Amino acid sequence: MQRKIIAQQEGFTLIEIVLAISILATIGMLTINILTNQIETREKVTAHNSVQHAINMAMDKIYSDIQSSYVSNPNDLDSLNLSVRAVPPKFSYKNESLILAVQNFKSLLGNSTQSNLAFIRYYLRPNSKDSKKLELIRVVDTDMVENIENSGVGFQEVLVPDLKSFSLEFWNGNEYQKEWDSSANDTQNKIPKLVKIHLEVYFPESSSEKQILDLSPNTKKERRSIAIDTVAYVLSSNGKQEATEPSSGDFKWQ
Repeated sequence: MQRKIIAQQEGFTLIEIVLAISILATIGMLTINILTNQIETREKVTAHNSVQHAINMAMDKIYSDIQSSYVSNPNDLDSLNLSVRAVPPKFSYKNESLILAVQNFKSLLGNSTQSNLAFIRYYLRPNSKDSKKLELIRVVDTDMVENIENSGVGFQEVLVPDLKSFSLEFWNGNEYQKEWDSSANDTQNKIPKLVKIHLEVYFPESSSEKQILDLSPNTKKERRSIAIDTVAYVLSSNGKQEATEPSSGDFKWQ
């Protein structure tokens, strides 16, 4: 009697296929999450380094300008050749706008009337691409013929594109005050010997933060920021000579 041997075909069952797909999907999701976290971390580190560098550069310019600020003695105005420069040097800070003359400006502009004297202005304005953000603008005018607040006067640059806060305080000899005007009676032709500078900027929003805001526009989340505070000692001899030294721990005369 001849026996018939029937060979069974081997293959995967439906349950095995489902389990295999589930395992592959799980591994894929874990891999995507790991890569996403790495990309997010890299974005944050890059943004932090970029903003840290930008705020350091901005503070360096502000500090240097204030330190070299200059207000001339009324008896020495002839040396400024005011027949060419219609606007005499001054130092003022009102309504978050700082205007000052500096005496060691190195001009890179051709045919400038004088290379080491310039007007500089700092002011705030809405970001040109996003009106909800503030920019800190720096304007440099080496001609000193027109008011630096006039449109089109001087060379303008965006110092900080996403500003949180910018403020100054001025040592008047007894205490710090919020404003200063070298044309006022009590501070006429004078500049403060010390200026506190506060600068704070926002970090760029990460991809996940943008997605959250896009999905929930009304969600209120405090954005991350970085701040620098310092004190500039004004070198000009035309400052408040009678100013007394601030209390210990606040700042010492250099």
